[in-house]
Amino acid sequence: MATLLHSAETGRSSSAFAHVFEMASNMLSLWRQRVVTRRELGYLDERMLQDIGFSRLDAEREMSKPFWRE
Repeated sequence: MATLLHSAETGRSSSAFAHVFEMASNMLSLWRQRVVTRRELGYLDERMLQDIGFSRLDAEREMSKPFWRE
């Protein structure tokens, strides 16, 4: 009986760990995407910014945000 309980508990904890790991991985990917996207805004000229509906001021504001802020 103890073995069955131990196995069930181990399965839950590894599943919980996998879920936490997946969430952390997703968050890191999102943060990385924000860093890259914000850096790329700096390379766009005025015409390109206008094409995406941004002004230079909008781009500067977005680029100044830390990666963890949306």
